[in-house]
Amino acid sequence: MTADIRLMRWPERDRDDYQRLAAALEQVRLSAAQGRGELVAPQFAGPEEPSDLDRARALFAQRRARDAAAGQDADLFSDPAWDILLALFIAHAEGRSLADTDACATACVAPAAALRWLDVLGVRGLASFRAGNLGRRAMLTAAGHELVVRCIGEM
Repeated sequence: MTADIRLMRWPERDRDDYQRLAAALEQVRLSAAQGRGELVAPQFAGPEEPSDLDRARALFAQRRARDAAAGQDADLFSDPAWDILLALFIAHAEGRSLADTDACATACVAPAAALRWLDVLGVRGLASFRAGNLGRRAMLTAAGHELVVRCIGEM
């Protein structure tokens, strides 16, 4: 009998205790691995899975932290289309659109490159645009939203 099947028979309080214990043990395992100098990616632990927005924010923050740590060598990790898609996804989830210039700055992509990538995203149907007071505003399309969710769901 597997642990999962046994859990179904346990009282609710015991299941909660077991889940907290399993999450704590995972944290200890990660800390020990990091102490040994291993590169580890933390797994989300606990009874609830993070939302797609939480995953996107965590991924975006990790990418910005990596760029900051790399300093002048950050261009070695450049992936402007993905950074722009993540920025548009987060903005979309927060109920807002981004001006072209904001998309460039938020994704830490040079304006000329970001504008080219925004056009590519538009041609591929992943982003749409509307005129705003201060220029063009970019929004994620349904296809763009589906692509990002599919990609971050695998992480």
